[in-house]
Amino acid sequence: MKTQPWQLDVNAYDFRHTLSPQYGHLDTLRHVNNVAVHGFHTEARMRHLLTLLGREALFADDVLLRPRRTVTNFLHETHYPEDVICGVRLVAVGNDHYRLAIGLFQDGQCVSVQECLMGAWHGDQWVDLPAPVHAAFAAQLADDAALVALPALDDGSVEVHRYPSRVAVTARYADMDPDARIGELALARFVEQSRTGSLNMMRKPGMGLLVARVDIRYDRWVRGLGSVELVSALAGIGNSSFALRCGVQVDDRLVAVGESVMVLIDGASRRPTPLTAPLRQAMTPLMVAPSQASADAG
Repeated sequence: MKTQPWQLDVNAYDFRHTLSPQYGHLDTLRHVNNVAVHGFHTEARMRHLLTLLGREALFADDVLLRPRRTVTNFLHETHYPEDVICGVRLVAVGNDHYRLAIGLFQDGQCVSVQECLMGAWHGDQWVDLPAPVHAAFAAQLADDAALVALPALDDGSVEVHRYPSRVAVTARYADMDPDARIGELALARFVEQSRTGSLNMMRKPGMGLLVARVDIRYDRWVRGLGSVELVSALAGIGNSSFALRCGVQVDDRLVAVGESVMVLIDGASRRPTPLTAPLRQAMTPLMVAPSQASADAG
């Protein structure tokens, strides 16, 4: 998904605040972990919500304001301990959604942007935004900004049972958010775990992997903990990049679908390096052949 030029300008965001990375946000590559960066986007969104709707909007026992989709682009590594300026801009409002553009800036450059499509979850389904919420966001809608349609993300609900990599994980109390749902960052962490658990063939001396984009669609916001299974498969391979699709299942029901675009890099230069034939061969077991139904449809 192409980042628009205005998204790289901190002054294009009408709501801004500052966060300080913590030492605990660092990963084994010694930069801020991608899920922690996702957390910065989430924090920016919640601060924006707090400013617009007040504290009562932060928690709910009825209608939940939750993301329906987040598309996060990682443009540069985020480091510790320099502050990060977070910017939020409301760019669209509909009866059942609103859309936010969020940018993170460190040391004068944009390190990450996120497109976030928000919705209202009630009971066991997506519903229209409550009238006061819709009115409040509609009143704050910024001037038209150049937007790009969110890329297609097949839900995998038919094919997910055919994904070759399957890993059971234990959900923890800490995975629940204040509304006793498996939280957004827990789901992002599950998508991350699906990558680290299925890409062992890529871990070679002198090579590394960078996350370029993580696209997550949130299908269900389940209450409490359950039996979690992560299923994954390759969705496509390029010259030096590839896309890994993940499904998060709770009690055998699909709750989220994630797609991670990864780039193979040279460990010394930190530049993209081509996927060799042996690596491509090693990745073959993660691929799913088209189903007979798909073949017949084509």
